[in-house]
Amino acid sequence: MAVEDTVAAQFADQIPAFAKPVFERIRRTRHTAQYFDPSAAPITASDARWAIEKATAALAGVKVLLSASPFDRFG
Repeated sequence: MAVEDTVAAQFADQIPAFAKPVFERIRRTRHTAQYFDPSAAPITASDARWAIEKATAALAGVKVLLSASPFDRFG
């Protein structure tokens, strides 16, 4: 969650897919899929489409940021 909070705080303005509510929904859904919880709502095809849409948008946003300001490991 620390990485989630950091990325959301730093990049959510430029990449809406990194907003805290988006991260939280993805994290909760992944947790439900990974650790069986009989009280959790089932994960639907609509949930999967939403997650793919957000992941695609996040990747596109990261590509834009990196092209504008390339990552320099030693800079």
